[in-house]
Amino acid sequence: MKKQLKSVGAMFLAVSLLSGCDPDPTPAKPGPVSERCDEATAEYKAFDVINHEPQDKRLVAIDAMMAQFPAAEADPTKAPAAADAILAKYKDPATAIQAKVLAREDKHFTGDAAAVGPALDAAILGAVDELRAADTTLKVKLAKQRFQKAGIYRFLYLSVMEELYEPSYKHYDEAFGYLGTGASNADAGRKGLARLATSRDGNNGTTLNPELFALIKEGSCIIEEALKAKNADTMEYGADEQYSRFVQRFDARLQLVFVYSVGHELFDIDLFKTNPNTAYEKLVEGEGFFRTLEPYMNASPGSNRANLSAKLRAAFDKAITKAKAGDTSWINEMNATGLLTELETVYGVDVKA
Repeated sequence: MKKQLKSVGAMFLAVSLLSGCDPDPTPAKPGPVSERCDEATAEYKAFDVINHEPQDKRLVAIDAMMAQFPAAEADPTKAPAAADAILAKYKDPATAIQAKVLAREDKHFTGDAAAVGPALDAAILGAVDELRAADTTLKVKLAKQRFQKAGIYRFLYLSVMEELYEPSYKHYDEAFGYLGTGASNADAGRKGLARLATSRDGNNGTTLNPELFALIKEGSCIIEEALKAKNADTMEYGADEQYSRFVQRFDARLQLVFVYSVGHELFDIDLFKTNPNTAYEKLVEGEGFFRTLEPYMNASPGSNRANLSAKLRAAFDKAITKAKAGDTSWINEMNATGLLTELETVYGVDVKA
C-alpha cells in the first residue's frame, strides 16, 4: 500500500549547508499521511460513520426480511403473512430499500443498459408474489432463493459498485457499508456480501472475504490521497488512475464471489441429482447468482466468457421450464458437471464443494 511521507524541514537543511555544518544525519522519522494508509491498521476507518449508517440499516432490514422465510417453510399457510411482512420492510421509507433498488444503475454501462433498477425491482416483487402464493415447502424455498440470489445479492453488488464509480469520501463510506464487513470484519458482524464471501471461503478454502476487506481498506487510503491532491471532497471517475485501477481490482474480486457461487450450485445440482426437489432449489440459486455475472460475461462477444454465458443461459432456462412443469429429466440433460468444468477453466478457479 502506498504511503506518503513527510519531508525533513527544508529550511534547517539550507541553514546547515550555508553555515558549513553537516545536516542532522538522523532526520525525524516520517509517518503515513493518515491512519488509513498505515498497513497495520486493523479496522476500516470511515471518513464519517454517519455516511454508512443508512447502508447499515438496510442490511439489518434485509436480514429481517430473510428471517421471515423459515416459519413459512415449516408451515406454508404462513407464507402470505411472511410475504406481507417482507413487502412492508421492502417498501419502508425509513430504509428506502425499494427506492434505492428502483434507482440503481449498472455503472459498467451507459444508457438503457445501465438502467437496471426497474427490472431488479420486478424480480424482487415477483419473488415476494411467489412466496405469497406458495402452498408447499418447496415453493417457499424457491421463492426465498429467487428473492435473495436474483434480487438482494445483485442489488448489493450493484450498490457497492455504483458508490465506487462515484468517487467521494461519502460515496466510498457508502460502498463500504453495502459490502457488509463491519469495521473489523468480525464473523458475527458480517452481513450481505461479506457473509456470502465467507460462505464460499468455507466451501472452497479460498480467502475472498479477508481479501475484500483488505481491499476496501486499501482503497480508502487511495481515494484519500487522490482527493487531498485535488484539494476536493469528490472527483470524476477516471480522474485518478490509481483509484480507477483499484476499482477494477475490487470489482474483479467481488465478481469472483459470484463465480464461485454459480459453481457451487452447479456442483450441488449434480450432487443432489437423486433428490429432485433439492436439485430444483440449487438450480434456482445458480440461475439467480448467474444474473449478476451475465452482463459482464456478455460484454465481449465471441470471448470464452461470452460463449459460456450463452451456454449457461440456455441450460438454466431450459431446465427451469421443465422443472416448473414437474419434468425431472432436466437434471440429467443439463450436464451441470460439464458446465462447472468450463466455468472453472474460463475463470481459473477450483470449485471444491
